[in-house]
Amino acid sequence: MKKRNVVAGIFMGAAIAVSIPIGINRSLGRLRDDMSGSFYYDKAGYSICDGLEERRAAAKDLLTLAGRYSDSSPELAELIDELDYQVRLSENTWSGDGTFLSEAAANSALDAPAEELAAALNRAGLSEKDEKYPDQLILQMRSEQDKINRSSYNDDAIEFNRKVDRLWPMAMVSRMAVFHGNTSSVEEAKAGTSDRTELQDAAEQWADGFGSAVEEGVDGFVDGMSGMIDSMFD
Repeated sequence: MKKRNVVAGIFMGAAIAVSIPIGINRSLGRLRDDMSGSFYYDKAGYSICDGLEERRAAAKDLLTLAGRYSDSSPELAELIDELDYQVRLSENTWSGDGTFLSEAAANSALDAPAEELAAALNRAGLSEKDEKYPDQLILQMRSEQDKINRSSYNDDAIEFNRKVDRLWPMAMVSRMAVFHGNTSSVEEAKAGTSDRTELQDAAEQWADGFGSAVEEGVDGFVDGMSGMIDSMFD
């Protein structure tokens, strides 16, 4: 009887130990799903998703302008190719996990080639009709980036990332991108995420094996712990 109680105690302790990190990550996953909605429609009604499209549109207009002078100024060709590549990359980038890390990185990568192409166009001897456009298009991109920077989505992402960092190493979900118009903030988010990758993979493999043996018991604890953890995030 005593041995049975010891075994039951070990099982109970193991189930609780497993349920806590699983519950934390379930709760964080739900929280990230909720917060990711502000990428499309923030508290002020602004959409970062639409803002990224506006920046790409300005970059495309810059490419169209440069295309009209590519024959007379062959030095533009390489700059055109680089900006065109970054625009296409941004158009076809989708994180798919509510982190928006790929979208933020692709957006940041637009600025340098756009500004280099605009500067080259200013040196290329544009017509009087066209000479105002390079600087205007760059200003459009910067203005839209400023709106993106001020979106309340960033506040939500920062708050979410603080929760993830505070609960590390039990929290193994990916951090969310913060759009600040520079590569460093994106790289910081990616670095924080990559630190978790190996541990997350190992934990998931272990949990799968352990879960098959104690699935019913653990699920009960997880559901209970998830409810308690969810209340901490409210």
